[in-house]
Amino acid sequence: MSGKRIMIIDDDPSFLEITGAILRRFGYDVLTASNTQDGLRLIEEEQPDLLVLDIMMATVDEGLNFAVKLRQNEALRKLPIIIVSAQPESEKGYTRSVEDDLDWIAADIFMEKPVDPQALRHNIELLLKRES
Repeated sequence: MSGKRIMIIDDDPSFLEITGAILRRFGYDVLTASNTQDGLRLIEEEQPDLLVLDIMMATVDEGLNFAVKLRQNEALRKLPIIIVSAQPESEKGYTRSVEDDLDWIAADIFMEKPVDPQALRHNIELLLKRES
């Protein structure tokens, strides 16, 4: 898997640093952004192989809206997305379970923080294999 590029967008500097270090240790090239504006620019310039995306940043649903925009962009719609969130479903305002809502959440996999490094690695490898 070495050489695959993973983009992380999260407004938590600790999450960016720790998760980036873990993914680098697994052999991935890592790009990070603390907001979706910078993240979109990097995605367009660097063309990562996969995106790890937080939900709650400047707004409660910024990550969800960003994922939908990526899916609507012809050039970026196939980018695999793993959404991560620290908030339990009830605090996100969901009226259904996350599993029920995956039909409108424009992501391939949903993970809760704190993210287990081995589970994240497994999910990344799963999605990258699917794309190749």
